[in-house]
Amino acid sequence: MKKLWILLMFLVLAVSLIACGDKTETTTSADETTTADVVTTTATETTVPPTTDALEETDDYTAVLNGEVWNPDDAVDTDGFVLCGSGSDVATKIALQYKNRKYYLKNDDGSKTEIKYADVKKLGLVGVSANVLADGTSELTFTALEVKVQAAWKSVTAKAGSYLMFDFTTNIPMDYMVTVTKNAGDKASTALYKESNIYLKDNGKGAYTGIAKCTVPCVKDETFYINLCADGSDTALVSIPMNTTKARYESEFSLNFQGDWDLVEREDYLSDLIDLFYNVYPRLYARWGVGDPNVPKTITFVADKNYDGVAYCAGTIVCVSTNYANEQPYDIGFFSHEITHSVQQYGGKLNYDNGGTYNGVSYDAWWTENMASYGGFRYFHWGYSTKYVQFYDAEKFINWGDSYEGYGDGCQVFLSYLDWKFPTIDKNGDGVAQPEELGVIDRINYVIKNTKTEFYDTPTNPNTPFNRAVYDATGGQYDCIDAIRAVYKEDIASGAFRVTGFADYKDNFITENIPGVPNPNYPMWKTEPPCNVTNPVTVQNDTKTPTLPSQDNLLQGAKVVSVSSEVSKNKGAAMITDGKLDTLWQGSKSMYIDKAAQLKGFQHSVILDLGEVKTFDTYVLVNAGISQNDLFNTASWEVLISKDGITYTGVDYQTAETGDVVTVNIGTQEARYIELRIHKSDKSNTGVVRICEFMLFKTENH
Repeated sequence: MKKLWILLMFLVLAVSLIACGDKTETTTSADETTTADVVTTTATETTVPPTTDALEETDDYTAVLNGEVWNPDDAVDTDGFVLCGSGSDVATKIALQYKNRKYYLKNDDGSKTEIKYADVKKLGLVGVSANVLADGTSELTFTALEVKVQAAWKSVTAKAGSYLMFDFTTNIPMDYMVTVTKNAGDKASTALYKESNIYLKDNGKGAYTGIAKCTVPCVKDETFYINLCADGSDTALVSIPMNTTKARYESEFSLNFQGDWDLVEREDYLSDLIDLFYNVYPRLYARWGVGDPNVPKTITFVADKNYDGVAYCAGTIVCVSTNYANEQPYDIGFFSHEITHSVQQYGGKLNYDNGGTYNGVSYDAWWTENMASYGGFRYFHWGYSTKYVQFYDAEKFINWGDSYEGYGDGCQVFLSYLDWKFPTIDKNGDGVAQPEELGVIDRINYVIKNTKTEFYDTPTNPNTPFNRAVYDATGGQYDCIDAIRAVYKEDIASGAFRVTGFADYKDNFITENIPGVPNPNYPMWKTEPPCNVTNPVTVQNDTKTPTLPSQDNLLQGAKVVSVSSEVSKNKGAAMITDGKLDTLWQGSKSMYIDKAAQLKGFQHSVILDLGEVKTFDTYVLVNAGISQNDLFNTASWEVLISKDGITYTGVDYQTAETGDVVTVNIGTQEARYIELRIHKSDKSNTGVVRICEFMLFKTENH
C-alpha cells in the first residue's frame, strides 16, 4: 500500500508542477502540510538545483522531485554480505574480525580484481562477502552498492531556520547520518547540521525506514541539500535538494522540536502546534513577558515516550507524553497552558507551601496554574481560530473560588471577569502598558516579578504584596481578590457578565499589531437565529424503500466545504452526497472539527459546493431511521443557500418533522453552495447527528 501511495504522490505532484505555469500566490490553511516524495539514485550523479520559478508557491519548505521512483521490490539483497557501509567504515571493522586478509573488488562482469587495504578505504558504499580458506586466509570481496532513497517531509516547518522532520526509506540496511549542506554532496565535516545514528526500521519487504529531525539553518528562496551518509563517513551517498520558499511565520520567537515525535501519529499535529505557538506565544510575551530577561524567546518542545503524565514546563522546555498525544490527538490546548508558564517565570517568587493560611483557612497555591489556564483560554482557544474554542457557561461557575483550587475548569471565567471588570487601559495613548495603567491580572504579574521577597497568593489576606497589587489596580476599591469575587458572583447572577469572546476587551492594544503575527480574528459567541421560513413537507416513513424524486440528485458527488464534526472518515460528511442509503454522516459534540457552529448557536453544520450555480426547488433529508432506530432521526434543522460562499440566506427551517425521510419543496432557488444546519440532532437531543443522505432536485413541475 505504501509503495502505491508513493507512486501516486509522485504522479500527482509531477502534474501539479507542470500545471503551475504562471506562478500565483495561494493560501494554505492551518491544517495543511506539504509533502513531496524525493528520489535520487547514485551518490556520484550531478544534481542540477531546480529554479524557484518551477515551484508552486507555498507557505512552507518544499521538497523538489529528482530522479526516478524507486520500487522497494527492487531492493538490494544484502543477505549475502557480512558487512555493508563505506569502504573506510568496513575496513576498520574487517581489521578486527578477519586475519590474513586478501581484498578483491567485484567487477561488473562478475570477475574479481585484487586490491590493497589502502584502496579499500577509498571505496564508496560496498557490501562485503567473506570466504575463509582452510589455511585461515580470509578472502574478502567488495561489491559496489547503489543507494536509492525515497524521502518526504513528515512535518511542515514554521519559518526559515526552523525544525523539519525528514522521513526516508532506503534499500541498504546500515547506520546512516543525515546532514544539511549548502551544496550537493558537501562533506559531512562542513555540514551546517547533522544527525548521526539514525535508527532504521525494517518493513520486511527489503526497505528500511528512518526519521531524522533536522534544523534547517537557511533563509527563504535558497536551495539547500539533505544528504544521506554512511554513519561516521564524510562522504554523501545521496543528496536531495530542498528549496525554501515563503515562510509561514517570520518572528523573533522560535520553536524547536526534540525527542520522540516520530511516534506521534496525527499527521498535522506538529503543524497545529506551530500555528498555536506563533499566534499565541508572541501575545503572551507582549502581555506578561516584556522587560523580564528570564522569559525565553525560544521554546524547545520535547515528545517523551517514557513520560507517564500529560505535559510539563521547565523554563524553556515543554514536554508532552507521546502516549497522551496519540490518545488525545486534538487536545493541544495543554501547550498554550505550558508556554504561559514559560512567560510567567515565577520560580521562587510565590510560596506554594499550602498556599498560605488566613483566619484559620488554608489555601492551595492557585494563581500560577489558573493564570496559565487563562493564558491558553484567551489567546489560544479564543484567540485566532474557531477550531479549538472552549465554552464555559458563567452561570455554571458562579461559585468558582470557594476553595481556590490550583487546577480545574472555571478559573477561565473568573480571570476573564477580572480583565473585563478591571482591565489594563492605555490612558496615556502611547500604546504601551505602563505600570500605573495595569489592571488586576497585569498588576499581580508585575508585582510577582518585581518583588524580591517570597510571598503567598492567599486570596483573602489583604496584607500581602499579592493583594496589595489588587488594591492598587482597583484604586483602593478592593483589598483582596476574594472581595472582587463577591462582585463577580453578583454580575453573573444579574446577567451583566458572560464569556462571549474578547473582541471588545480594553486591554487588546497590548497584544495586537505584533510584528510577524496576524491580528486575532476574535471568535465571538453570537447566536444566529434561524430563518422564519418553514415550507410544507412530505414525510415518508417506509424505512426499507423510501420514495425519492426521479430527477437527478444535484448534490451527488458535491464537495464538502466544511463540516462541524465527523466521528470517522467512514462516517464523514461526504457520505451524505455519495448516493447510497446504507452509508451515513455521523458527528458528535465530543469530536468537533470546528466549533463555529456552537459559536452561532446550533449543534452541527455541513456546507456543500455544487461546483457552479444551479437551479433547484426540492431537497430530501434521509435520516438514519431508514435502517437504524428512528430515535436517531434529525429533530430540527435549517437549510441555507449562497451563490458566493460568503453570504448565506435561510430558505427553510424545520422543527417538528422527525420522519425517516423528509421531502421539502422550497420554491425555485439558485445557488452554488448549500448549508445544512442541525439545531437539534435527534429526538433525544444527544448532540449526535446521523444522516444517510442529503439530496437536491429540480422537479418536473419547474
